[in-house]
Formats: sequence, C-alpha cells, structure tokens
Amino acid sequence: MQLKDKVILVTGAASGIGRQTCLSLAARGARIHASDIDRDGAAETCRRIEAEGGRASFLHHDVTQPEAWRDVMQVIERQNGRLDGLVNSAGLMVVRPFQQTDFELYRRQQTVNVDSVWLGCQAAQSLLARAAEESGGASIVNLSSILGLKGGSMHSAYCTSKGAVRLLTKALAIEMGKLKIRVNSVHPGLVETPLGLGSMTDMIKYGAPLPSLDAAVSMVAQRTPLGRAAQPLDVANVIAFLCADESQYVTGSELTVDGGFSAQ
Repeated sequence: MQLKDKVILVTGAASGIGRQTCLSLAARGARIHASDIDRDGAAETCRRIEAEGGRASFLHHDVTQPEAWRDVMQVIERQNGRLDGLVNSAGLMVVRPFQQTDFELYRRQQTVNVDSVWLGCQAAQSLLARAAEESGGASIVNLSSILGLKGGSMHSAYCTSKGAVRLLTKALAIEMGKLKIRVNSVHPGLVETPLGLGSMTDMIKYGAPLPSLDAAVSMVAQRTPLGRAAQPLDVANVIAFLCADESQYVTGSELTVDGGFSAQ
C-alpha cells in the first residue's frame, strides 16, 4: 500500500487508533495533518512521525465546531492545495445503563461521534474532489464500531451514534461517487486503547458482573475466534488500505475489524 505524497487529515490523532493511523500512513509516505482537541497529544504524534523521517503537522481542532473545520481546511489548502484523504477517527464512548443516560449526555455522544463526521465530510469535499480530479480518486474513512452493527448493553447512546455513522457513510458513498471520492466505514471490536479499555472499566462501574478490567479483556479474548483483543495497528492497517489506491473500487463498504467476534 503506497501512499507516497498523499495529503491525509486524521482527526482524533492524539492517542489510540487515531495516533496509530497517523504513524502507519506516514510510514507509507503520506503527508499527515494530525488534528485533535488535545493539542499536546497531537503534537506528540507528529513528533513521533518526524522522528521516523515522516512528514506531519498538528492542528488544534474541535471537531464539533463548523468554524474549526473551515479553519482546518484553509490551513490544508494553503499548505498543500489538495486533500487526498480524510480519516474521521475522533470519538467519545458513553457507557451507561439506558435509564441513567440523561439527554445532555446522549446529545454529547451524538455531537462528537456523528455531527463531527457530518461536518468533516462537508468541509473536506471540495479539496477531496480537487485531488480526485487530479489523481483519479480520493478517500474518506469513517470510524464506526461493531456496536454500529449490533446492540450492546449499556451502550445505547454509543450504538445510536455509530449506527448513524454507518448509514451516513453509505449515503455519502452514493452521492460522492460521481466525484470519485470513496467513502467507507471501519468497525472495530474491542481495541486496547484508552477509549476501549475505559469503556470496559465503565461497564464494571455500572454493574457488569466482572471482577476486574483484566478479567473483562480476557473474557472478550476468549470469545474472539482469533483469541485476542485488537491492537491499534490492526485497525490502522485497514484504514491505510482504504486510503490507498489499492482500494480504488471499494466504496460504501463496512469493514469489520474484530477478530471474528461479531461473526458468532
């Protein structure tokens, strides 16, 4: 998967899947714009890329604000004149029993996980279309979850948001196809990141019958055909494929990255 000189924006770049995606794309030759509301974390991601000889710059970015998206696109246009890929990785995971999820918290979940993807795809379309016209294609990758495909106890708000991302992705794939912009969603299972492990901790806090975080992760591994939870690199490799020209005929797809967990 060669991504040499492709310009790619990754949101949620300060940690977890977003950080590893930046590292993996940069290692394949992409020019990375790493954005996050966590300025220090995004800067550290860029420092790691540059230490390996890659090219990256960080952007302080609240993905829930339309004006922030406009500012980010202006910076990218000024510096590069094009955008070959957008990875919407920024996200929040609310874990609460349904009756303990108040409306404010529910709305926060939708704002971070759904509204940000909507705003990002709108803001990026013009630059992506320009790159697609020049090179034959551009790519949007939206991070959903296996909980955008199936239900999960204590994850009602999260499931709602990730299911919305899944179908928004399909709708945009149809509409943007004429512009040669591919739009796909990626659906991880449990990934050993602060977000993923934090969700397991919250489940225990709110009554899941598990004695510890280690026991929870072990339970998931035992129920997974491949015998382990995912690492960020497992997901980043799939994202890299969707950003690369090798996926030039893949759009409107949902790629599940869960070691077979949801196949059962």
